[in-house]
Amino acid sequence: MKYVVAIIRPDVLDALEASFGSLRVRGMTVTEVKGFGEYADFFTRRHLTSHLKVKIFIDESRTEAVTNAIMDVAHSDVPGAGIVAVLPVDAFFHIRTRSPALPDES
Repeated sequence: MKYVVAIIRPDVLDALEASFGSLRVRGMTVTEVKGFGEYADFFTRRHLTSHLKVKIFIDESRTEAVTNAIMDVAHSDVPGAGIVAVLPVDAFFHIRTRSPALPDES
């Protein structure tokens, strides 16, 4: 199992959600974040830009499809388009049942 974390521009969220729907991604968490990295607006007093953090737990066999979907939808030649990271997951549990599970299970 993998944990995919992406920082994306807010304007691509609807397209990403539609892409995940076609891939049958059954869950994601989205939070509003501020930060700077490749692009920072140093001409103003505020260097932070607004982005969204998308977090997904996914079966390892689907990692490439999910990361490609994120990059296809969010791609831009403009600095600050975002990043994608894939991390290993050692354990995954449903709190309600207290049992180990895969994220694609009901």
